[in-house]
Amino acid sequence: MRQRKVKNLETKYAEYEDILVYEPENMKGNWHLRAGELPVYLEIGCGKGKFISEIAQRYPDRFFVAVEGNRSVMLRAMEKIREKNLSNVVFVPEFIDKLTDWFAAEEVSGIYLNFSDPHPKNYTTKKRLTYRDRLKQYFEVLKDDGILTFKTDNTDLFDFTIQEVIACNLKILDITRDLHANDCTDNIETEYEAKFSGLGEKIKRVVLGRGEPRKKENEMAQITSMAAMNGREIPKEDKVFGASSRAKAMAKEKGADAVINATIGSLLDDEGNLIVLSSVNEAVQSLNPAEYAEYAPIAGTPGFKSSVMKAALGNYEPNSYVKVVATPGGTGAIRNTIANYSTPGDKILTHCWHWAPYKSIANEMGRGIEHFDMFDSEGNFNLTDLEYKISKLLRNQEHLVIILNTPANNPTGYSLTEEDWYGVKAILDKVDFDKKVALLIDVAYIDFAGEIDETREFLPIVDNLRSNILPIIAYSASKTFTFYGFRCAAMMCLGHNAEVADEFERVCTFSSRASWSNSPRAPQTVIEHIYDNPELLARVDEERAGYREMLLARGKAFDEEAAKIGLEIVPFSSGFFVSIPTDQPDALCAALEKKGVFLVPLQLGVRVSVASISEEKCRKLPAMIKEAMATLK
Repeated sequence: MRQRKVKNLETKYAEYEDILVYEPENMKGNWHLRAGELPVYLEIGCGKGKFISEIAQRYPDRFFVAVEGNRSVMLRAMEKIREKNLSNVVFVPEFIDKLTDWFAAEEVSGIYLNFSDPHPKNYTTKKRLTYRDRLKQYFEVLKDDGILTFKTDNTDLFDFTIQEVIACNLKILDITRDLHANDCTDNIETEYEAKFSGLGEKIKRVVLGRGEPRKKENEMAQITSMAAMNGREIPKEDKVFGASSRAKAMAKEKGADAVINATIGSLLDDEGNLIVLSSVNEAVQSLNPAEYAEYAPIAGTPGFKSSVMKAALGNYEPNSYVKVVATPGGTGAIRNTIANYSTPGDKILTHCWHWAPYKSIANEMGRGIEHFDMFDSEGNFNLTDLEYKISKLLRNQEHLVIILNTPANNPTGYSLTEEDWYGVKAILDKVDFDKKVALLIDVAYIDFAGEIDETREFLPIVDNLRSNILPIIAYSASKTFTFYGFRCAAMMCLGHNAEVADEFERVCTFSSRASWSNSPRAPQTVIEHIYDNPELLARVDEERAGYREMLLARGKAFDEEAAKIGLEIVPFSSGFFVSIPTDQPDALCAALEKKGVFLVPLQLGVRVSVASISEEKCRKLPAMIKEAMATLK
């Protein structure tokens, strides 16, 4: 019920003169005169005071400023403070227009926005307390380590807020879309919160910190950046291509024999030349101009979609409703999945050993990354931590995208076993039906990981998941057909029903149009031609099988030599890469570069591309790595 206007309000306010601040602009830069040595915290819109009275009682070592424009409502808040005999709260009976008129820079340690007016009309957007200009004001007055906490039951306002947070390049420290589903012992309920959660509404909360350092006064006049960072962390150099460039420069200076370049994930022969299947090259050369120059349909040509489904699924005939959308490389499939099956502010779940761009793609769209430990203490796939992280994230999110890169994981070379997959299915079978999960299986290296049926043993398992779990396969034709620069891939869903599959095609096609529009026609036509010609397809399969055996021999050679000398590697099955765990990845790579060995530093170790070096070098490299590691201790 809305608070009625209190009679004789001025008389009643006179009883609280000692805790009222009528001219807050006169306190700017001088709140310490009221707070003493205590840090200053601010609640904007304190309402009837349940929150401010309880938090002030809980934290007597903090000083609180409560702001409320409705004076009748604020009277109830002051009554609560008086009843609790609290001396660390003052009240400002006004609506805030410009916070920087009341507080100086770095004068506030924390700000609380609880159940603010959503102002649902589009023309009132700027009145919302989480509008970007207001967010910027909050962080002008907050200390460098100050935090802003926002709670609401309004989903539209929460989604709007997350977009504004991204636009302001603020850092999301914590986020949940169902606060009360968590262990929230630190949470203090407001009157509105108790009311709406009691009615079954989910309470959303986000905790924010500064996304970039505060500019110093002498930096104000000098423009050193024009880009809108939007919460992203952008390195100065891509680690893979940076290391490869240094390797090429050394090879040019000292000769190719003096360098081992194990950085790039492309299949090279023993002399370091790029391997391109001659049968595929023949198909490329046969294209007429119309077959490569004309725009392809956004979702891909019909012939490509039919052919790539055969390539990805092999001999398996799915029971689900399958839809295919062409993408420019597997990166496009990952991007479209995150865009359409998660919401801004969500976290994407993947294994701790993962392809680094997963994080970049998620950050680009205002999502974060959560990792589960990929292996347990015995080197087995860690189903226990996977289940824990799924449960943890779904307490906070309505949607969840899980990315599993297998078989031949980048960067470890590990492939989930059939037993692992049944374990994953058992975990997903426990997910509540009101939660929606997209299981993205990144099979980029599937056709160089083993025999066609062996590497697709997981398909019948994921083809039998519950209706609230959507399997999506990201298939990289660029790698399978060795034309990396053509940027050709596809994403395909195994939908529980036709409606879900049709929706998948529609939303992913829409995202494609908004991102890169059409994928290249030429590689799509090449793959269509290959599958239309049984003799050519047989040659492609035979030629690829030969190079696959070469790759498997390289990986086995590295694995064997590492075992002989006691060099620990991450569990390896097959594929382009092997990884070595170390807590000094950058230092190890720097030490090896001095000896002409170029690897890729990761967060948990270093990556070796066995795809780009000979079997001889694969046998030689473990000892060199172990020797370099010894120098770091």
